[in-house]
Amino acid sequence: MNNMLKELFVGKTMTQRQIVKWERARSKGKAMYVARVTLSYGTINVVMLSLGFHYLIGALLDARIILLNALIVYPVGFLLGLGNWSAMEKKYHERLNVK
Repeated sequence: MNNMLKELFVGKTMTQRQIVKWERARSKGKAMYVARVTLSYGTINVVMLSLGFHYLIGALLDARIILLNALIVYPVGFLLGLGNWSAMEKKYHERLNVK
C-alpha cells in the first residue's frame, strides 16, 4: 500500500528513455530549460485564454486583456519551469544512485 501511494504522489522512477531525454535537456542548462518551459507554457495559455474569453464569453480581443493574461501566466510558467527542473533533477539523481 505504501509503495502504491508513493508511486501515485511521488511518481515512478525514470525509464532509460526518460533519462536520455532529461540528460539532453539538462546539458543545455537550467536557464534554457526554465526559459523554454516559461515561453511554451505562457504562450499556449495566453493564446488559449484570450481566444477562450473571446469565443466563449464574447469578450473583445483587447490588448489589456491579453496583457493581463500574460502578466499572470508567464510568471506561473516560470515557477512551473523551476519546480519541474528541481523535481526532474531529484528523480535523475535518485535513479543514478539506484543503479
